[in-house]
Amino acid sequence: MKSFLKYTFLLLGCWILFSSFQKKQTPLLTTDTPITLVDSTIVKDTLLIKYVPVLPHSFQERDGIFLQSLRDLNLKDSLLPILKEYKTYFTQKSNGFKLYVDHLAEQGSNQVLYKIEQRFSVPNKDGLFYTIVILIFLYGFVNNVYPQYFPKLFNQFSQSSLRMIQFREQLLQNSLGSHIVNFCFVLSFSLLATLFIFNNHLLALSFWEGFLYIILFFVGLYVGKYLCLKFAGYIFNTEELVSTYIFVVFMINKVLGVLLVPFVLVLAFAKPVFYPYAIMGAGVAAVLLLLYRYLFSLTSVRNKLHISSFHFFLYLCAFEILPLTLLYKFIVQYFGGTY
Repeated sequence: MKSFLKYTFLLLGCWILFSSFQKKQTPLLTTDTPITLVDSTIVKDTLLIKYVPVLPHSFQERDGIFLQSLRDLNLKDSLLPILKEYKTYFTQKSNGFKLYVDHLAEQGSNQVLYKIEQRFSVPNKDGLFYTIVILIFLYGFVNNVYPQYFPKLFNQFSQSSLRMIQFREQLLQNSLGSHIVNFCFVLSFSLLATLFIFNNHLLALSFWEGFLYIILFFVGLYVGKYLCLKFAGYIFNTEELVSTYIFVVFMINKVLGVLLVPFVLVLAFAKPVFYPYAIMGAGVAAVLLLLYRYLFSLTSVRNKLHISSFHFFLYLCAFEILPLTLLYKFIVQYFGGTY
């Protein structure tokens, strides 16, 4: 009985699949009226050019005429893919503007540059300028209100792990300055990431929308990391060790935030030829500080807890490297992909 039902459902599924294919191919066998042809051409043309809004209306009309001719061929040859043929035609350099320049065929002996000219408009960077001014102002505010904060920060950064742990209270006393510098790190890193993404045209979002998403991601990342570490320290009775590790992480983040400001300025206002050098410099600084934090944190943790280097490296990959890769993939692929 079970075998009979199984074969029955199998035959029923094959029949439904076969009938669906038959229904899909039926319109190709019929003859469309001219009104139907024009209407379908307009729909296809709209779908093709809605991603290229800078094309003039005359270009769209010629695209429609070309698609109409391809569709007429498709009625005779059902194996001709319209969109693929359209894309293949225009990817050839010699065919780039044959539909748009009437007298191009008469000038076959002359060299023609196939290039779309668009009106150049200077991007409005006033908001970006004032954001960077606020970032520098916050650093200046901390430097003036707490004049010993940055000297102590860089002094602690260059000391050994034991001396850093002993004198960390000197930095923790200025809680307001510490919170401001932590916020400046998130701001500078988010600006750098957003400028990198938009200078390479990786998003179809507005600049400030992408900037907001990146800031929210970093705030959520570090708040979640802080709560998880505190919870783990409470569970395993290693609260002092967790506090030391959190101090090291945020201290190196503060130093990285200061070092990234010049690279943010280059990516924001310099010529595009300098962008690769700024990205390379910021990447080298971030990688070196990440390695320094790994080695420094490992020595600090090993002073109070026996842990292998491999296990600590796995933690570093899971909580430091993986979130950044997920951020890049999420923003670039989920919010529109390349354009």
